[in-house]
Amino acid sequence: METFDILVLGGGPGGYSLAIAAAKKGQKVALFEKEHLGGTCLNVGCIPTKYLVDKANAMEKVRSLVDREIFRDAGSFSFRKIQKGKGEVTAKLVGGVQFLLKKCGVTVINGEASLEKNRVVRCGGQEYKGKNVVIATGSVPMTVPIPGHELTIDSTGALNLERLPRRMVVMGGGVIGLELASAFACYGTEITIIEMLPSLLPRDQKEAANMVVSALKKQGIRILTGAKMLRVEKGNGALRAVYELDGKQDSVEADQVLMAVGRRPNLSGIDAEALGLKLSEKKHILVDGAQRTNLKGVYAIGDVAGGIQLAHAAYAEGEAALTHILTGKAPKDRAPVPSCVYTNPCFASVGLNTDSAKEAGFDPALGTFDYSANGMALAEGASGRVFVVADKATKQTLGVTIVGENASELIAFGALAVDKKLTLEEWERMVVAHPSLAEMVREAALDAFGAAVHKA
Repeated sequence: METFDILVLGGGPGGYSLAIAAAKKGQKVALFEKEHLGGTCLNVGCIPTKYLVDKANAMEKVRSLVDREIFRDAGSFSFRKIQKGKGEVTAKLVGGVQFLLKKCGVTVINGEASLEKNRVVRCGGQEYKGKNVVIATGSVPMTVPIPGHELTIDSTGALNLERLPRRMVVMGGGVIGLELASAFACYGTEITIIEMLPSLLPRDQKEAANMVVSALKKQGIRILTGAKMLRVEKGNGALRAVYELDGKQDSVEADQVLMAVGRRPNLSGIDAEALGLKLSEKKHILVDGAQRTNLKGVYAIGDVAGGIQLAHAAYAEGEAALTHILTGKAPKDRAPVPSCVYTNPCFASVGLNTDSAKEAGFDPALGTFDYSANGMALAEGASGRVFVVADKATKQTLGVTIVGENASELIAFGALAVDKKLTLEEWERMVVAHPSLAEMVREAALDAFGAAVHKA
């Protein structure tokens, strides 16, 4: 039985990044992956979705220029070539991960692994012993067992469609559902979103969420909130999604029904009961601030451990686990994790909004700044708005929300501001390049106290 310093179960963002970082620190590491390195993110999640979204956004940009008679026509596009390009990008990134793991000396073992007691991992008839084990098995799409659920596709199926559907029903208005709905709508698919909750993005800044919803509706997306999907039926060469809204049944026809109702932890190969591994009510592995489970030398990171189900959160959790493995010390308070929804327009947030700030005991001040008052945004034809929440008493930054072009890039600026609790005085001292979209974040922060220069 070969012994390693660290055995990593799962080659997604959290798993492979921890394996590489540990190997660079001189640790003997083995990584187990049963499918594709890069996990959901690189293969059937973040990256392929963003490829579709990017091409859709490019077409929307061209269409806006046609409307203003700057371009003569929007031209045509090939969905098949878009899908091919998506595959090429994914393959390049997966190849890059393979190269890094090999270069750093990580032993990669392909196959479905199972965790045994005393930090032993079994795979392909072989057993491996770890001084430490990191569970990074991720998550899988959830399925709601309504009648006809077998007729639906999940996000993986949607990303791999060979033909563009003329009509699509999206069951679920969460991040995955919204991103795919926005992209396919730009390609010309008639989209209907059916969401049980009374509103979309309910935990975010209300004004910002309303902007996203308004933009989606302008794209022709039909949004039914407070609606419950009852069943999916076949009929007349199409599918029929039957739902209930305001106590009445109705239906909508579609070529595809996408079930995007969330993801559940992937515990394949992990018999929690036999191991004595503690789980939450939702079957996530319970961990502490250092990502330790209740089992000695066993850690869990990423989606399988609950928390924020984002690749960059898994990166941070992997770093926390490795810090504890190497030093025996728990990491200090972690930086706030930004969240992005890659719709058109893009939505990004970090920290608190006005409602959550009040719940936390703050007296919040809300500053805003519109893209229409920014020179770079006007030059690029970009629209949107920046929101900054500050504490009236201390004048410290509590949260940032951005709706608009490059929001996912600008939010890094906001994340730093929230982490460092930038004060009004510090914002006033800051010098930001001009012209740039980043100027808007500073202006919104100043506006929380009526000090924005380029706002009446």
